[in-house]
Amino acid sequence: MIFTEAIFPIFLIFVLGVYWLALRGSWRNDWLLLASAIFYGWWDVRFLLLIATVIAISWYAGRRIRDLMGHRKGQLQVLWVAIGLQLGLLAVFKYFGFFASSAASALDSIGMEASWPTLNIILPVGISFYIFQAISYLVDVYRRDLVAENNPGRVALYIAFFPQLVAGPIVRAASFFPQIDRKKTFTTALFWAGARAFAVGFIYKAALADNIAPFVDPVFADISQWDNRSLFAATMAFGTQIYFDFAGYSLMAIGVARWFGFFIPKNFDDPYTSTSISEFWRRWHMSLSFWLRDYLYIPLGGNRKGPVKTYRNLMITMVLGGLWHGAAWSFVIWGALHGLALSVNRFFERLLGRGLILPAAGGALGLVLTLFVVFGAWVPFRADSLGDAVMVWAGIFGLRENGAQSLSLVAFCVPLLLVIDSLFARLSRLGDLSRHWVTRTPSVYWAGVGCLVALALALYPLKSSPFVYFQF
Repeated sequence: MIFTEAIFPIFLIFVLGVYWLALRGSWRNDWLLLASAIFYGWWDVRFLLLIATVIAISWYAGRRIRDLMGHRKGQLQVLWVAIGLQLGLLAVFKYFGFFASSAASALDSIGMEASWPTLNIILPVGISFYIFQAISYLVDVYRRDLVAENNPGRVALYIAFFPQLVAGPIVRAASFFPQIDRKKTFTTALFWAGARAFAVGFIYKAALADNIAPFVDPVFADISQWDNRSLFAATMAFGTQIYFDFAGYSLMAIGVARWFGFFIPKNFDDPYTSTSISEFWRRWHMSLSFWLRDYLYIPLGGNRKGPVKTYRNLMITMVLGGLWHGAAWSFVIWGALHGLALSVNRFFERLLGRGLILPAAGGALGLVLTLFVVFGAWVPFRADSLGDAVMVWAGIFGLRENGAQSLSLVAFCVPLLLVIDSLFARLSRLGDLSRHWVTRTPSVYWAGVGCLVALALALYPLKSSPFVYFQF
């Protein structure tokens, strides 16, 4: 089940109705957990056994860490075993084929025949997201930022909360558990806050992302047939598509969670206006960026042990972040490119400092360089193979012969949507202007939103397409 399927509004209205009619908070939480199980089992009921295993490991290991208070070595052993089991599940379901085929290719390259057993394993939806949440719960308990839960249902609700279950945002345990206990009251303010986020997310997905996809998919399906300018346009279009697709899902998830009285964090903050690659990663997929920073980069040593180890830590973090996105060398390359860019950015920050470049000139140059790196790195992220990625890069730089087909000139206008979106985002930050339209002229504001939603419905393809990040 996805947010843009026809069945979802029926499911949501029914779940919301029962949720707010329940008089006791514990009943609401139990009902929300049941609804989350139905939502996740809609794809394949077998997935429920996997997520139940992750929940059970997290609940039991959390209690063991708590019970071993004062014995840090024992706590650490429990933590590593539990994380090892969860990452082992992720490795089996997501990476077995990748590592097996890579090993076989390596042996074949030195003349050794390799015959490996093949397992046809279905990738469970959202497994990367909820395993990261489970790991953050255990680490927070170990760090004593959180008290381990006795009630397994509460741990289950945290890990399986359906609005953000399959594609984030990744929610921290320390911010979620207090919300379970908070008394919740349905108000018009709560409804409109959720409606605003959901409506904008739906417009991003239905009117924008899904109508950009027809410019992108045919080009990357057969790169050799398209001319160089089409490869450039398709790359720019994909960078636009993935933003509106993923930011749209995140906003819809935030809106749905808000209707149940829960706050989940913002995941995007106008990332394509960033003037450095480090700023980009503070604004793009923020919940993952901060997770990687707090649970991987800083434990590796962060920037505390000199520049060389800082660059090493950045590379390790981003390569593993790339591999988290998918079991393919193209994702490793994507992560490595960002790790290299972050390292170069850190080097020049150390070398030049912030005061030696005029803010206006530095900002403009930084914006151009950041977009060059980000959009260039989207090529291996989207391409079906490294060979295809190399071909696209060669086409962008004019190093290959033109193909026969050419994209419509409309494709070159697609990135303008990012400029328009950035302008609206900056206007909304003015505060007084946005509050004026919402509070003083609500009928005009919501009429405008309604028109945009109607336009999104009119433009929405007859067959809904899954969100890009569902594959991760």
